[in-house]
Amino acid sequence: MPYVLAAILWLAPQPPVRVVREAIRHLAPHVGPRLARHYARIVLHEAKRRSIESSLVVAFIQTETRWDEAFRSATNDWGLCQIHVAARGSQTFLGRERELLDPQTNVREWCRLAAMWRAYHQRECRGQLEMAPGRFGWLVLRPRKQHPWWAHLKWGYRVKGTEHAEKVRKLYHELRDRFLRHTPIAFEGV
Repeated sequence: MPYVLAAILWLAPQPPVRVVREAIRHLAPHVGPRLARHYARIVLHEAKRRSIESSLVVAFIQTETRWDEAFRSATNDWGLCQIHVAARGSQTFLGRERELLDPQTNVREWCRLAAMWRAYHQRECRGQLEMAPGRFGWLVLRPRKQHPWWAHLKWGYRVKGTEHAEKVRKLYHELRDRFLRHTPIAFEGV
């Protein structure tokens, strides 16, 4: 079934560069038109390559860095998509973190990780089990609140909260409604 969905998304028309550029300019007016067109081409190419909807990539980048390609967080997250360089993130770039400041490399790595998490979780992830008080003082195992598969791109295996995922989801739907509504297939699990 995931192969069928990937084939459908591969054949589905991606929005033109102009539409994604307008969405980026709307979200980040400080990004110039030429740079926005450059980012739009990168996002469209890498999203199509991994069968990910481009509006999800745009929403994630806006939520993470607001299109600052040289951003580095205190937790060792690098570039536009805040790729974490450690055991839970991209081990490929250990010792070569500066390569992640290149937008093409950063978005490519994010789409690779997104495709991996999507294949692993499909739609909704139940989360880990936690101990909770039950009846008569017994401790029972209950699943934590469900979250979308792409929440793992922020947190790794242990999703610590759903606020970030909700911000991305809200922005994703805003982008779909305002700019990218002509794309016929909504990605499952978003």
